[in-house]
Amino acid sequence: MAERIRNNVESGRGTGGGALPAATVSLGVAALGAGENEAGLLARADRALYQAKNAGRNRVMLAEG
Repeated sequence: MAERIRNNVESGRGTGGGALPAATVSLGVAALGAGENEAGLLARADRALYQAKNAGRNRVMLAEG
């Protein structure tokens, strides 16, 4: 899903079918782990986001853990 969103932003397709201005997006993705709270989930997703940005932007990174 995240890669589809990234691709749609990059290609200028909006979710409603309208054209968007040229842009890129970096996404950090995490799944809630057993016994993990919301703060832990968001912290891992945030770290993955910054890994995506540092790896060259316009990409999706999956959080570890």
